[in-house]
Amino acid sequence: MTISRRLRPIRIFAGRLPAGAALPALFLLSAPHLSLHAQDPDTPTGTVAGLVYDSTANVPLSDARVAVMGTSAMTDSDEEGRFRIEDVPVGEHTVMFFHPRLGTLGVGGGNRTVVVTAGSVTEVHLAIPSRETILGVWCSVEAGTGDTSVGGIVTDAITGVPLPGAKVTAFARRGGLLQWRSRVAEVRSGNSGEFRLCNLDGSLDLSVTAFFGTSGTGHHEITRTGAQTLDIAIRIADPVSITGTVTDYATGAPLRSARVRLLGTGHDMLTDSAGGFAFAEVPPGIQVIRTERLGYASRTDSLTAFSREALGLEIPLATEAIVMEPLVVTGRRDDPVYTTRGTRFSGLTEAQVDSVLPRVADLASLVRASRMPGLSVRSVWVPDAFGQLREGLCIEIQRRRGGGRPNACNMVAVRLNDGPVPDPMFFLRELNPTDVRWYQIITPIEAGFLYGDQGANGVLLLYTQRGGRR
Repeated sequence: MTISRRLRPIRIFAGRLPAGAALPALFLLSAPHLSLHAQDPDTPTGTVAGLVYDSTANVPLSDARVAVMGTSAMTDSDEEGRFRIEDVPVGEHTVMFFHPRLGTLGVGGGNRTVVVTAGSVTEVHLAIPSRETILGVWCSVEAGTGDTSVGGIVTDAITGVPLPGAKVTAFARRGGLLQWRSRVAEVRSGNSGEFRLCNLDGSLDLSVTAFFGTSGTGHHEITRTGAQTLDIAIRIADPVSITGTVTDYATGAPLRSARVRLLGTGHDMLTDSAGGFAFAEVPPGIQVIRTERLGYASRTDSLTAFSREALGLEIPLATEAIVMEPLVVTGRRDDPVYTTRGTRFSGLTEAQVDSVLPRVADLASLVRASRMPGLSVRSVWVPDAFGQLREGLCIEIQRRRGGGRPNACNMVAVRLNDGPVPDPMFFLRELNPTDVRWYQIITPIEAGFLYGDQGANGVLLLYTQRGGRR
């Protein structure tokens, strides 16, 4: 019995596409007929075994479906990425694998040709292409003839949150004694913080910088040609230091060897002989502290730490579970840190966002759901940093309408997880509403007291699922 069906194995196209070709043609599909033959018990067989690897993450790939083309032989890779297929007919075969991550990356896994002999084990290694390989393929259809391409992800150095809309610039060092740098290419990072600078001239002395709002990096030197990855971390907020003392609730005596942890982080230590502990380089935002000691009831507390803040804690432990007083917190700030104290809350809480999300399709609808008096949310067409007209999202409070200028916008300032957002109209236009945990809109009068001239049109505070305070 023969069962026939049509499959299209994915192959990576390594050259340049003809002018005008569509981008999805990066990974061309061939379409030979595949026949799955019922196995004859008398046919000599062998075994195909090997490993499936994700080169983009440098880890084995589990749950990949591995198939020997032209036969019914297939299996799934285990947690270590290994697979073993028995009873493969002898002869030359093509081995391929399928996994949802291939679709996420927009690539194919390629294939391998093996020769199976009777009673033997043939080893084969399969892999998702490396990030450099994927970058090279994507850049092969971009303009330019240079031999160097650089791509990666821009993130916040403290929280690791991807930064969309970051400006990434490639420079070339020029001149003799009085050296200077000239800009040769510039792009904005995408929604997931990804960027690529394609087909640069590798003969130049190249470097790459990144900026997000008023924060930026130094020059990352490019020392070789070819496609290469460069992940860039920008510190848009400063870390927090937390110190404290664990004491006996009844006597006030310091407790040695109490375990103090910041849940969800790598900060974990035992108190010293004076009951003290200290954590440095803590990400700003909400922190949950778990304190435990043998013979005492454990306790869990939470606090909110702001950028550049140093906190001192006193944590009393009781010998049994009783109602405890809140943590005694003393804080100092190296610089003023603006908060929303004294403002009337207009926006959506975390619970309200969760209830509204099933009914909204974009961020504009999510912001309108606050029903704030005087709030205007609309689309406008405005020039971007390169002078090209792009559609943006205008958010205004008590708009002063200008005659005959439909695209005029008194745009609110936007802060993402307490950090400023450049080009907020375009950023908000592309922001996925499911990434928002909660937000607050501050009126121009209140924002003026908190943020000065930057708050003249009001401020929109956005907090995402992975960052910010509650």
